[in-house]
Amino acid sequence: MKFTHEKALKFTKGSVALLVAWPPPTNTSRKKLFFLDVYFSASFLCAQTMLLLLLNGMYVHRDNFEIMMQSTCIAIAIIQMSIKMMACRMQRSIILEKYVKRCAILHLFLTFGFYLAGTNIVLGPIFLSQSLPTFAVYPFDTESHPIYEIIYFQQAFTCIQACTGATIDCQIALLLWFAGARFEMLEIEVANTVDEYDLKRCIVKHGQILSYAGKIVKTVRFVILSTVCITTILIVFSGLLLLFSDSVTVKFQFLVLDIVAIVQLFLNSYPAENLIEMSTAIGSAAYDLNWIDKSRKIWKNVCFLIQRSQKPITVSIPGFIPSLSLTYYMSFLSSSFSYFTTLRAAVK
Repeated sequence: MKFTHEKALKFTKGSVALLVAWPPPTNTSRKKLFFLDVYFSASFLCAQTMLLLLLNGMYVHRDNFEIMMQSTCIAIAIIQMSIKMMACRMQRSIILEKYVKRCAILHLFLTFGFYLAGTNIVLGPIFLSQSLPTFAVYPFDTESHPIYEIIYFQQAFTCIQACTGATIDCQIALLLWFAGARFEMLEIEVANTVDEYDLKRCIVKHGQILSYAGKIVKTVRFVILSTVCITTILIVFSGLLLLFSDSVTVKFQFLVLDIVAIVQLFLNSYPAENLIEMSTAIGSAAYDLNWIDKSRKIWKNVCFLIQRSQKPITVSIPGFIPSLSLTYYMSFLSSSFSYFTTLRAAVK
């Protein structure tokens, strides 16, 4: 199966359509923007209502460990979705027009996994003794018709939305891949520089790309922070359900959730690692130029480009994320499993 940039971009847009996370085109009509705003507000309110009812259900079933763990995982997914909805809403002026081909398979796999996890929860009542997908407790009878159907639809819709919130990480990864690709294209231009004019043009373009990458990092870092925190909790709690639940259906539901949670941060760590490498590669490309026997101006420009490339572009939040990379991802997994082991011992 051949993936083109256009198809991959269209797929990514469609995967987050339920949350209106992708910025609308600049020529979108006011009428359409109004309906998008109404849908966004209604779906966000629906999710928050569901979250409150789930918290009420956790209180009512506080003595049931399995129900508490299931409800906690679903509530955390809704919280993650809500945070990312608001973050994308505030940053929807950024529009990405190109897609890095190498991430297509990974994005496809993860998007399928996210939606499969939500579908498993939605279809749970078919195979389990529970009547609704979650254990949210309502202040009225939910067994009568059509109240039951309405409640079922609300819970199912919110669960699918929560999984759609996870696919926003594909959108974040897309931005990081594109920033890395711009540095990589500039690296080729620098390597092909033949005179002072070409070198100056590369320096100007390098400054523009650095500014763009800095804006991207500011846009995505708090979304990634929410992914780090919430993914850790999901790994721990869904892992406990795999150990202590007696239901094969529940185990399967949260096994899928556990797998996609483990891979979710990798989705952003990989392009963040690439961004670090590509942003520092500009200096290496400049150093490899035949500039020793050139004019003093070229010497200064090459040294300036090398010096400016020594500090890589990193996705970091002081005190929380030192620098998002594959190395950080491995330490994240190690810490998550340490928390899981500690909590497992405490539960036993």
